[in-house]
Amino acid sequence: MRKIFFLFIFIKCSLAWCQHQNFRSRSELGLTAGGMYYIGDLNPTNHFAFYRQALSVFYRYNYTSRVALRGQLLVGSISGNDAQDPSNLGATYINRNLSFNSDIYEISTDIEFSYLPFQIGHKKYRGTGYLFAGIAYFQMNPYVNFKGDRIELRTLGTEGQNTPLNSDGYYSQNQLALPVGLGVKYGIGSMFSIGLEYGMRFTFTDYLDDVSKNTYVNTDELANYTSPLTVSLSNRSLDKSNYGLRGNESTSDYYFFGGITLSIRLGDPDKCYKH
Repeated sequence: MRKIFFLFIFIKCSLAWCQHQNFRSRSELGLTAGGMYYIGDLNPTNHFAFYRQALSVFYRYNYTSRVALRGQLLVGSISGNDAQDPSNLGATYINRNLSFNSDIYEISTDIEFSYLPFQIGHKKYRGTGYLFAGIAYFQMNPYVNFKGDRIELRTLGTEGQNTPLNSDGYYSQNQLALPVGLGVKYGIGSMFSIGLEYGMRFTFTDYLDDVSKNTYVNTDELANYTSPLTVSLSNRSLDKSNYGLRGNESTSDYYFFGGITLSIRLGDPDKCYKH
């Protein structure tokens, strides 16, 4: 009976020790330094055009050696400019003469699936590639530099929002996205890992760039409901025609983030890890 009692105490203490060790040993803090760009009405085809600096911090919990859960905070910015015509779309887009910038603030949670078992500090399981997918909540705020001033575009209603000319209200600055992507990571020593990662954010908005509708709202009619500034920014085309191309309302906008990752494990090596 005494042996059974001590065996019970030993198993209970071992499980408690493993649980304590698992949490910190399987936890990482890290950052990703890289850049961000977007694909949308002002840059429909050219990946990496208008690439801007971006930075994220993340927490990763390695549930197993091949499955990890991650939470991430991301800060960056995107932009587009017809005058530079990065996709070489020609005179129609240059004549449109639109531009924008937007800061992006994102919080996300992802699941990572590794191709190979991975554990920081393990001599055998040092490196792997991985895929990730999740959900993100982000804030955008498209603006334009106009005559030396920063003008925020959303509440101007450049496509006639909140007027009889457009049944839509102002679009929301706060949106959901679905991050998907891939990466590689490699353990360095007993505590660190480095890697590369690249991912796409599928959004549910066509207004990252404040542009969606196929055609312009008539500026003469728009002047009856809005300010001269709204009228000026709703149609910046060089020929001032109300009948030119504005956007493509059949597609949503996307943004991309990639960079170099560095993380540190928060605890000692996990003795209870299953590979």
